[in-house]
Amino acid sequence: MRLPSTEALSVWVGAEVVLSYLRSISDGFGYLAGFLMYLALSLATLHKRVKTFLAMMGMFGIVYLVVSFFPEVISFSFGLFVPLITYIMLIDYGDLTSPGLATATGLISALLTYPTNIVLVVVYYLIIGIFSYTYLVLVNRKGRSITGFSSLSIVRPFLRAMSYKRGEEVEGFLEKISTNFNTSVLVLKLGEVFIVLPRIHYGMYGEVGSSLFPYQIESALGRRTLVFHGPGSHELDLASKRDSMKLAEEISSKVGSEKWEKIRFGGIMFLSQDRFRMTSLVFDKIMLNFTERPNYGIDDLPGNLWDEILRSRNFIIDCHNESLKEEIGHKDERVLREFVSKRIIPTKETPLQVGYGEAELSTSCEGLCSKRVKALVLGDKEHKVLILYIFANNANEETGKMIQERFRNKYDRVILVTPDDHSCTGTTFGNLYSPAEPCPMAVDALEKAVNEAEADFKEVEAEYMIISTKTKVIGKFISSMVEGLEQVGNFAMKTFWIPVIFPYVLLIVTLLGDYLIKL
Repeated sequence: MRLPSTEALSVWVGAEVVLSYLRSISDGFGYLAGFLMYLALSLATLHKRVKTFLAMMGMFGIVYLVVSFFPEVISFSFGLFVPLITYIMLIDYGDLTSPGLATATGLISALLTYPTNIVLVVVYYLIIGIFSYTYLVLVNRKGRSITGFSSLSIVRPFLRAMSYKRGEEVEGFLEKISTNFNTSVLVLKLGEVFIVLPRIHYGMYGEVGSSLFPYQIESALGRRTLVFHGPGSHELDLASKRDSMKLAEEISSKVGSEKWEKIRFGGIMFLSQDRFRMTSLVFDKIMLNFTERPNYGIDDLPGNLWDEILRSRNFIIDCHNESLKEEIGHKDERVLREFVSKRIIPTKETPLQVGYGEAELSTSCEGLCSKRVKALVLGDKEHKVLILYIFANNANEETGKMIQERFRNKYDRVILVTPDDHSCTGTTFGNLYSPAEPCPMAVDALEKAVNEAEADFKEVEAEYMIISTKTKVIGKFISSMVEGLEQVGNFAMKTFWIPVIFPYVLLIVTLLGDYLIKL
């Protein structure tokens, strides 16, 4: 929920305190004392999130003023918000501590209102607290049955990270569930330009995991570096940015110290395989394919293609340049597997021409994680291809059309590429996925980069190396985690209201029972 400003919420709560004081003139000092104690204890437990505290107290204040007209309900009123406060406390406290603190806060405040039947009030609050805790046990048990971890132990680090910008807690959790992994990295050197294609995924989000890897490797190798996205999704996320930086440093070290293998260029080819379109750089020892899926979208190709790719040396880049309209299914996987299993061997050597340029936007555009844009011009004396690189998590169809309209008349093919950049996604609630939106300023910056690349366009030599190393990735647990959270989420969305209304039902039963006993 987007809350009003702290100042506005403070005025709201302050007004309710004044009204409570006025009501206490007729209802007794205990009415005001209970409310002030509730404010103080709630602030003590929610002091890290003052806005949330003020919003909850503002809503409770309305209920409290209403029940002032029903004196027999006043002592029970603090229990009405115990489940809601419990939910809110789960970000900062444990599964038992949260309902415990929420219940204690309500009970202590209730006792200051001088209840006529203290035993009944105490029993009422204890039942609500136990009921709230039991519900959390059920939620956790559902998650544990699927993932092996309680639901809240998975969710809590992510909520804390978003609330307090504490990504280290998420990484601590990811390191617990990560597995050792033998990864491979293709590094292709075209003159002074480095192309890096690692067997990892750039996630989870923000600075967590390997989200910063494209920036880290660029910093290690220099500005003329393009880091592309290969097959694979979040199962190939590294556990922490430390692991990501370690991999970037290892690649940089090997690039500078190990022997490169020279390769002969056989030309540019335009290929298609079912719904996929490939723009292929054909060398005698490897093949590199910029892969698109026009009109259907492309997003995270199957990661198990890597084994076949490394065997055949027929590498594919997921251009990640059009949001999905149709999921990539088993048929698509079979098509790609068939394609990568057969590498084309060139029959002649062709001159390789490369030009590199980059520019910076004067202002940010929706969906871009960085203001920098890059252009890579590739040629073989017969064909000329333009690669436009933006730091984004995919792009919508209109963005691609805008770019095509600006540049397609000068090149045989214009290809927009994003690295599936997660560094600016998932950093705030509601911002889990934001592809690059159409932005004239971004296109203008790309044009500057293209002009620089054209000025740099020249014949170059090509070399490559494949680096094999060990790291830690999240692995298949991500699938069971997502499945578990989906099922738990569905369960919670259908049942979260039960603890919320339980205090009201219990209050009616309690008052009715007390009335019947007195009769």
